[in-house]
Amino acid sequence: MPQAAPNTVKLDEHLLEVVRALHGAVKQGVSHSKDDKIMDTAIKDCKEILDVILEGNVKEWLN
Repeated sequence: MPQAAPNTVKLDEHLLEVVRALHGAVKQGVSHSKDDKIMDTAIKDCKEILDVILEGNVKEWLN
């Protein structure tokens, strides 16, 4: 049986901040949907955040 991950509270806090950052980037982009430059920046920000998550370097997040 797999062992429970240490620092789950810290990981949960980090992931909550990630979700908040994504929400903020999306909200910024949607609120300026007629401004391509702001929308492109919001999409870039979301991609960067998701790339970090998909990389999955959990040990780095907990430091």
